Amino acid sequence: MISGIGVYYPDGKETQRIGIVPNIEVKPTINSIKAGKDELMEKAIEIINKP
Repeated sequence: MISGIGVYYPDGKETQRIGIVPNIEVKPTINSIKAGKDELMEKAIEIINKP
């Protein structure tokens, strides 16, 4: 089954055939990997919890 529903960004740009374009870049560091930290998850949680 194929849907005809379009998915758009708030500014009206399409997401189909393009994908979701990240607007926040987070790269793990060697030190965080050695320490067993997940910087990507930590940043996601920080953004979610922002008021």
